Amino acid sequence: MDIVKSSTALSGEALDQLHRSYMNAPFNRLLGIEFGEYHDDGGVTLQLALDERHQNGAGVVHGGVMLTLADAAVSYGIARSIGSRCTTVEIKINYLRPVTGGVLTARSHLVRAGRRLVVARGEVHCESKQVAEVLSTFALLD
Repeated sequence: MDIVKSSTALSGEALDQLHRSYMNAPFNRLLGIEFGEYHDDGGVTLQLALDERHQNGAGVVHGGVMLTLADAAVSYGIARSIGSRCTTVEIKINYLRPVTGGVLTARSHLVRAGRRLVVARGEVHCESKQVAEVLSTFALLD
């Protein structure tokens, strides 16, 4: 089933407004999250240049940083593809390897969209290696 429907996918001024809302969100700005790219399947890539602010006491990137980046990318992808605001209902992350520095990227993939809930996944990479996998459920708000 193709869940990215052209009648609901955002474009033009609506997409510009969505972009501004995600890139200007205070928490995204605080962490340093930046836009990466849009994908033809409706997905979005966001990125984050890591520094010492993102490390935990063990000297590796805090898991919450990776989770936040993935959550932001997935929700942005849903909003772009479905044309609706959404909020996280459930999220699961598997950390695949520790990260000490570099640039993180998170890429969203829509799995299934219903009338009220959307299931999506996200991949987090550092340089060329996958470092985390996220599976999440979102509630549509509009």
